[in-house]
Amino acid sequence: MRVVKLRQTFMAAVACTALTAASPAMADTINVAFNFVPTGSLISNTGDVTTATTITSGAPDIVTSIIANNIGLVAGQAITLTSPTPVTLGAAFTKVFQTAFGIFTEALTVTGVTPGPSSLGITATGTITETTVLTGSLFSPSPVSYSAAYTQNGGPGNQINASFNDATVAVPGPILGAGVPGLVLAFGGMLGWMRRRKLAVA
Repeated sequence: MRVVKLRQTFMAAVACTALTAASPAMADTINVAFNFVPTGSLISNTGDVTTATTITSGAPDIVTSIIANNIGLVAGQAITLTSPTPVTLGAAFTKVFQTAFGIFTEALTVTGVTPGPSSLGITATGTITETTVLTGSLFSPSPVSYSAAYTQNGGPGNQINASFNDATVAVPGPILGAGVPGLVLAFGGMLGWMRRRKLAVA
């Protein structure tokens, strides 16, 4: 009788593990942080960064340094930023780039504007999404933040320099997966439940 119950428990654990393994895999959270710079000219719509409402992107924009990266980003890669880029509070814009894994699009909204004597700082937040999958559905949409620092050292009408930063906030994924460890834990849990049940009946 006890062997039969043990076999039933084991079969139930195997079935649970098989169902878990058959369920769709959770997509990875995008974890990326990098800097990029314009290599072309930047032009303010007012001629002055401190009063600008839009500034051209300075395309081509290229990635210079990478701090975190699980999506195949490489240094020197092109970034497409809405041009002209809005630099007023509440304005929306996009940023797009492609890696070997897919095309990633950021939908951003300006959340902070900090003008200086001859500079302008912009912060924006939004979501980064893998809009086109090239090597399998791997990544789920993730929160992202963006910042831009514009300087115009000679004052209005002079050359504008800029640097841009981008970063996501990593969200921990599930710790326990399917497979042998899941099977062992499920079987152990079922055995514990049976022992408690037997003690309660006795």
